[in-house]
Amino acid sequence: MFLPQKLYGVIGDPIGHSLSPVLHNAAFQAWGIPAVLLPWRIAAERLADFVAAARLLPVAGACVTIPHKEKMLSLVDRATPLARAVGAVNTLYRDGDELVGHNTDVEGFLQPLYQRGEFPTALILGAGGAARAVLAGLLSLDGVRRVLVTARREEQARALAGEVRALPDEHAAPRTPPAVEIVPWNARHDVTADLVINTTPVGMSGGKAAFASPFTEFRGRGLAYDLIYQATPFLKAARAAGWETLNGRDMFVAQASAQFILWTGFPLPDTALAALDEAITRRSAEQAAYPTPSMQGASHA
Repeated sequence: MFLPQKLYGVIGDPIGHSLSPVLHNAAFQAWGIPAVLLPWRIAAERLADFVAAARLLPVAGACVTIPHKEKMLSLVDRATPLARAVGAVNTLYRDGDELVGHNTDVEGFLQPLYQRGEFPTALILGAGGAARAVLAGLLSLDGVRRVLVTARREEQARALAGEVRALPDEHAAPRTPPAVEIVPWNARHDVTADLVINTTPVGMSGGKAAFASPFTEFRGRGLAYDLIYQATPFLKAARAAGWETLNGRDMFVAQASAQFILWTGFPLPDTALAALDEAITRRSAEQAAYPTPSMQGASHA
């Protein structure tokens, strides 16, 4: 009989889209670690109550996904410098009696971009917790000179641009960060960018916008990067326009790997990655067979 000695979770609302339990539990099993990661659907108004309970219960750590990444920053006992720079938490871990908030989304977002050349102008679609990690990453990415941010709520985009800072790195050479500009949502198709990143849930199966794309006017050549780890209308539109495309699978693996190392000291094993890819393939097949908004989709968390 399996009796886990450590309890982890993934916190969000909705939570059915998350493949974090598949990946982390396969990794625990492969390394022989007596631990389990469970999905916890926590409504926004109950998040503070959950954090208070987590302090009392034997919760060793957690993944934090939509819509709680920003709010979690104010609820933890301590946030790492990286989480404070981003203004969002996607990872919880214990340090003695303290519940610490960290952010591995930035590392996850950047990893797939390092070998793909330079992107002088980048456009971010959305201004939520994931967009904060994307902006922080772009502010520190060589070759980026201009970052455009657009969101349905322009005040949210302005807050994002004003609050997110470049990554703290005492070893990096001084550099001038890219200029950050706000683009009205209705004018997003008027700009030309080399990199367009969708940080919104638009296109995620399981919602009203499962068949929509937040951006359709791809001009010239570039890279379309969707943080959702499945085929989306956004990526299909980009591919049809001759753009390169990148879904959120690699970002998800990179940020989850950083989480797992933080919690256990071990890297994600190949068997865990195989379990993840099998789950993604199975879910994509189910979506293709039953393409209705009732299907739960997958995001970057």
